[in-house]
Amino acid sequence: MVDAPTHWTQFDSLYNLSDPRPYFRGVATGDYRMPGVLAAILARLLPVLADRRGTSDVPRLIDFACGYGAVGACLRTGSTMADLYRIYQADAPSAGDVATFLAHRKENIPNHWIGGVDIADVALHYAQSIGALDGAYACNVLTDEIPSGLRDAVLRADMIYESGAIGDHIAGAMDALLTICAGKNKPWLLLCPRPRVSVTAIEQALAHHDYRLETLVEKVRYRRAFSESEMVEEIAAGLRHGLSEQECAIDGYFRVDIRIGFPNGDSINRAKAALKGFRSDQY
Repeated sequence: MVDAPTHWTQFDSLYNLSDPRPYFRGVATGDYRMPGVLAAILARLLPVLADRRGTSDVPRLIDFACGYGAVGACLRTGSTMADLYRIYQADAPSAGDVATFLAHRKENIPNHWIGGVDIADVALHYAQSIGALDGAYACNVLTDEIPSGLRDAVLRADMIYESGAIGDHIAGAMDALLTICAGKNKPWLLLCPRPRVSVTAIEQALAHHDYRLETLVEKVRYRRAFSESEMVEEIAAGLRHGLSEQECAIDGYFRVDIRIGFPNGDSINRAKAALKGFRSDQY
């Protein structure tokens, strides 16, 4: 358990436990909000993705670096991260979480399928057990041979998303996944690069696949810095990438502008329309 974390690297030992409570209790101290915000965005985009797919199959999502499945849990229960924190504050056996999330599951969410990818196999198993994922693939796409199940899932995916956790690896990871597609499939990407991540590197990686990157939602509060020194470090990295201090932080939180990656020639007007009036601070 990290009772009073001062830096994100202190969570390295908490990403792959059979009980996720130590992880969630730790990130709660920084009011980590990104998965809940991303889930609310996905809920609005699912009908758009269904129309883009244009077949009888449901929209298929890939949750990259999904960990314990917070995005899927929020999406399928209509919860915010604050709701999840309340669940994980209780000193209850993790075996009871399956029933808890089943009881909270909403019936009015458009049908969809989520496959999760992470190097943390235990966390993946947990996420699938609580219904946050439909498929789970333990794989490091930068170094491992891609398993056939993941390859097939990517080739059928309508959207690949990540909630900011993989940091500097976003460009390489998205390049690897789009390489699997090799023009046979062209999923949209929903990306949440923190200030310390080079957006230019992501743009260059996507350009190799004839993709472009645009901002979809601005000024999202990712989480509060765990310490003053962590905020100083984040802002310094953002400044090196050409951001202003205002583009790095907002009200003591790391600022994230959520980007959408899409093939050149595609229109994202319906995605933008679906998010008209969206307020990330409500999640």
